[in-house]
Amino acid sequence: MTPNIDTVCLRRAFSLPKQLIPHLGLKQIHALSIQGNYELRIDLEDFDNSTAYAQYGTFGVGLFSVDPDDDGYPLTVGEYSGNAGDALLKHNRMKFTTKDKDNDHSENNCASFYHGAWWYRNCHTSNLNGQYLRGQHTSYADGIEWSSWTGWQYSLKFSEMKIRPTREESK
Repeated sequence: MTPNIDTVCLRRAFSLPKQLIPHLGLKQIHALSIQGNYELRIDLEDFDNSTAYAQYGTFGVGLFSVDPDDDGYPLTVGEYSGNAGDALLKHNRMKFTTKDKDNDHSENNCASFYHGAWWYRNCHTSNLNGQYLRGQHTSYADGIEWSSWTGWQYSLKFSEMKIRPTREESK
């Protein structure tokens, strides 16, 4: 089960319990993404070892913020390609919500309600910081979800978000 992720953890680099992979905090992702143009690739795997990916030619966190911490580290994504379906564009321009910092557009705190922390809108089409529920589950949308690939009641075995500078096209 994913621990409750709060704002303090996400401002800096941190490690979740040893069974989970270390994360890079929002502050560090912001510092990287403002240095130039970045793209994002998200790799996903289910419990049948099927894989899918989503790639975004535009990516950034807090790109247009004077104070990204006060602004909630808003997400910038665009230019989807891949085979997982686009479950992130709905979250474009959204602030990051945690259980202790409600930045979403829902009357409820989506992070508390769906047991995660994410760039929720009202509430989500993806929830990669949700609970590790080991595949099919009976609860609704509170696992590690990528709804356009596996739906709302399947928690993924693996997800990885990677960024890199965009390659300049040859002219």
